[in-house]
Amino acid sequence: MKRIQPVNMTERANKDKLRRSLSLSKSKKKGSDKAGISASAATTTPITSFFCSQPPPKLACPLCGQLVPRFRINEHIDLQCQNFERGDSTVASASNSVVSSTQLSPTRNLPKSPELDRKPEEEDKETKTSPYFKKDNFQQTPREIHSKTVVRTIDLGSLSSKLSRKCRKVPERTQTEDKKALKELHSSETISSSQKENVLIQSVEDRKDCAKLINTSHQPSKSESQKSVLPSASPTRDPPSSSEDTHEKSVAVTSNDSESVSGSENTSDQSSHPPYLPYYLRNFQTVLQAVLENEDDRMLFNEEDMSLVHSFENLSVMGQKLYVRLFQRKLKWLQVNKLDYEAISSDLGPIAQELVQSGFLQTENDLEDLSEALDLLPAPELKALAKTFHLGSSGTQKQQLVDGLLRLSRQKSFFSLSAGQNNVGAVILKRAKQLAGSCVRLCRGPRAVFSRILLLFSLTDTMEEEEMAAGGQNQLFTILLVNSGRLAFPDYTVQRAAKVFQDREDLIRYEASMRALQEVILAMQGGQWERALELYTAAKSAWQEMRKNSDLSHQEELPVFLRSFTTGWAYTRILSRGVEILQRLRRYEDAVEELQSLLLQPVYCPDSRGRWWDRLALNLHQHLKKPEQAICAIRDGLSDPLVRTGHKLSLHQRAVRMKESASCKKYRLQLRDLPTIEVQDVRHVTIRGQLFPHEGGMGKSRFLLPANEEGEEHAEATVICSVEDLSLAHYRQQGFDQGIHGEGSTFSTLFGLLLWDIIFMEGIPDVFRNPYQTCPLDFYTDCFYENRKEAIASRVQLLTEASVETLNSMLEDVWNSQEGRVCSLVNWERFSSLQQAQSLVACLGGAFLGGVIARMAKDYRHCRGGLPDLVVWNTSNSSYKLVEVKGPNDRLSQKQQIWLDELQKLGADVEVCHVTATGARGARLE
Repeated sequence: MKRIQPVNMTERANKDKLRRSLSLSKSKKKGSDKAGISASAATTTPITSFFCSQPPPKLACPLCGQLVPRFRINEHIDLQCQNFERGDSTVASASNSVVSSTQLSPTRNLPKSPELDRKPEEEDKETKTSPYFKKDNFQQTPREIHSKTVVRTIDLGSLSSKLSRKCRKVPERTQTEDKKALKELHSSETISSSQKENVLIQSVEDRKDCAKLINTSHQPSKSESQKSVLPSASPTRDPPSSSEDTHEKSVAVTSNDSESVSGSENTSDQSSHPPYLPYYLRNFQTVLQAVLENEDDRMLFNEEDMSLVHSFENLSVMGQKLYVRLFQRKLKWLQVNKLDYEAISSDLGPIAQELVQSGFLQTENDLEDLSEALDLLPAPELKALAKTFHLGSSGTQKQQLVDGLLRLSRQKSFFSLSAGQNNVGAVILKRAKQLAGSCVRLCRGPRAVFSRILLLFSLTDTMEEEEMAAGGQNQLFTILLVNSGRLAFPDYTVQRAAKVFQDREDLIRYEASMRALQEVILAMQGGQWERALELYTAAKSAWQEMRKNSDLSHQEELPVFLRSFTTGWAYTRILSRGVEILQRLRRYEDAVEELQSLLLQPVYCPDSRGRWWDRLALNLHQHLKKPEQAICAIRDGLSDPLVRTGHKLSLHQRAVRMKESASCKKYRLQLRDLPTIEVQDVRHVTIRGQLFPHEGGMGKSRFLLPANEEGEEHAEATVICSVEDLSLAHYRQQGFDQGIHGEGSTFSTLFGLLLWDIIFMEGIPDVFRNPYQTCPLDFYTDCFYENRKEAIASRVQLLTEASVETLNSMLEDVWNSQEGRVCSLVNWERFSSLQQAQSLVACLGGAFLGGVIARMAKDYRHCRGGLPDLVVWNTSNSSYKLVEVKGPNDRLSQKQQIWLDELQKLGADVEVCHVTATGARGARLE
């Protein structure tokens, strides 16, 4: 194994020289030395070059955290480290290789271990085996860590991962230790994101298996003790395939290990242990049980649906596993030879045949659509197929080849016996199926039933995950995280009162409307505006037909936060998207007609009325040149009580521009009668920074900032930063020792912490309808404030009159009891610690916080945007400043103007910081 060797002084001097040559300093720009870095060269210099640091004189022991001289790290580990369990010393002579000094990473904080104070007699009892030769199943006693001493550490790659991995003995594992191990595992830089998830799943399930073994034996065997160790992070090797297949295979490979382990246990004692069920199948069964146990939900499925569910339950375990795996993928044909689920079986043929016989799976015999058959084939096979039919000019891209073959299939063959017969298309389909080989697809009927069950289980989530090839993966993975202890939701009571869906047909109509909405969104995101227009037109016709033939009165009677889960709401969202589609196609007359139709109905999407009025006034004024009608739209929009904040100010500002326009002179009397909105301006300051000339010149501006490092070697170092970071550096020079670039999340986090019990209070029906919600369903509607008006008013009064000690106590109670729980309002990483949050609250004061929280609670939907970018404060004199940062060519939005005015009225020190760019020779910060 490898030992650490000291770096000689010559090598260190060369590195220091190279580091100094990479610094962007004024002296080198003025001098004639050609080694200096020009502005153009800076664009290609990696940012990591600005962070080089001299190797520290001391290193932290990876076992105990003690600082020891760099030249004595190996001696310390072998002979002095008190946290190192020493065994047979016969292997000590084998360590003769070197770890390169270039592997040293930037320093980080490492807590000091209390075990440094162990008694010498305890140390003498330990054996003396070098840590470099620990086996993979070596188990180290868990140790409690207290963060008191800040030390500097180095990254030793795979060696460090072996030394620092917390491999504990199975009987000594506790829930807290498991969480620490999972956290450490996910922080490893040697594991990809998909592998981290898989290793997490494996480790959780392995510990459950080990717990069973402990009950039968106090001395685990070698194989059992290995299962308790977190799996190593060896990369998973997959055959060439799509990214979707790669993700599925990585999960399957990990599950295969756990299933084989479970299989060996079942072999030894099949009567006492049930068959192993992987996480995805257990969670799928959990969803089925939770939905079908509810009487209201079960009534939405008929006997045929329930028969399909029972048929699924009667499948073999292998059949259920394969079905859920395929269900989690996008509904399309799949080539059998590309399905790689070794975790289920090395031979999927018999299992697939079982699904076919049970009516859950289709085979290639059912493949009759040419476009679906062509979509199965990769580009090389499509190119060969195109050459077979002499389509050499169809292009090389897959979609071009598919389009060419489809055009050819629509041509009428000279040998066709009838008008409806197309031999060309049939021949292409036959050849494509021959090239594709054996393929399968889930039957639509059963899949639709399970999709509706998942839809009911997570009604508050969108269907985007399901339609983007996840097939309920979002919901199933949420259950996995909760069951593994990695995800915790707030405590609240699920209370259902209203029936969202009246019958099975109502649920099916809602599912169809959501699918139609998703298709429109996908077409718009892909820039397929003509296709999006077709989908929008079809959905509009379907909605008009439904309104004529169906009784939708029950939807109108639902509270607005439940009305968002109705067919009418989904189709209204499609019509709203249709306005954007029509505008993209420059069909402004049709867009105005659609907007007027949307504004005539008050039932669906009331939170969008401000945007509709604003867009209607713009189209009438600018595109159709109808100022009189535009003025009427502005008047009606300003008088609409559902038009809030930014949109109301936008309408007012449009009226002011029209009043000042020479082309609208004859309408000035009408414009003068419109309601006015007064917004006071705030203080503006301007700073200058050296612009980083990034490639292309597009996107957010980046600036160069001197590194805030001590020492002669760091005096001229420079880092690349954002406009907000540049502003934070400016305010740090002004004496503000604390600062956060959090925008709205800083205030939303304080809002959630100070109103936590009110947000999740009991007694309000239908706001919590499943156990996996991050906020009540009425939170983004006016119902939130109306349902909690007295409690919110009481809390605001308490905050307004509270002392600093009371505020800190309130914050501490919620932080300590709820930290880590998932809440859509609270970002637990926004503050570095509870103490930092308390220091900010102490500066802001109760009166200011009460005013901000009162405004946000009344209309969070429209008040969540527009809050200042920065919050800076001085802990010594309790002063603070709220800053909106604007880079070059950036200006304040309407919501930002309103918030700055409101914050200033509440007594806050508010200002807008404009950052202007200087050239390469200008000051980096003025």
